[in-house]
Amino acid sequence: MINFLNKLDRDLFLLLNGLHAEFLNKFMIAISGQIIWVPLILFFLWKGKKSMPSKPFYLFLLFMLLALVVSDVSSSYVLKNLVTRMRPCRLDEMRDLIYQFGQKCGGRFGFVSSHAANSTALLIYSFRTLRLKKWHHALWILPVLVSFSRIYLGVHYPGDIVGGILVGAMSGLYFSEAYRRV
Repeated sequence: MINFLNKLDRDLFLLLNGLHAEFLNKFMIAISGQIIWVPLILFFLWKGKKSMPSKPFYLFLLFMLLALVVSDVSSSYVLKNLVTRMRPCRLDEMRDLIYQFGQKCGGRFGFVSSHAANSTALLIYSFRTLRLKKWHHALWILPVLVSFSRIYLGVHYPGDIVGGILVGAMSGLYFSEAYRRV
């Protein structure tokens, strides 16, 4: 069963990584960077500040930070070092199959994707704690694009992304529920 899942993950990775176009390269590097999240975090902070008195807002901020820290530490340090699954770009047998255009590979281990975990945690936490309008659901395109960019750049398998989404969802759900109870 594990061999089947690994083969499926590898084949899906190669299919998605193969959907490349030169004009997307710079965009995928940018969307995969950290700076892309600053406007979104500022937007959520603005929405929180606008709709909450001071004490609930500072609790909102504290729990948002906790959701992100727990998501990041769980994915970047705990699970990656526990599972020790090599990134596709680190494997000799995969390197020639991956679309290469000078992008960076990242650390040794890839399971789970911290980008997927952190972006999911941020959005789930914010959507559960803020009064957002229906059009705000369009913001979900960002974690989808970020997650796809990690495959496009050759640094994560789709399974790494799914694992990251699950870690982020648990963190976002836990801290949004904790915020609601406090």
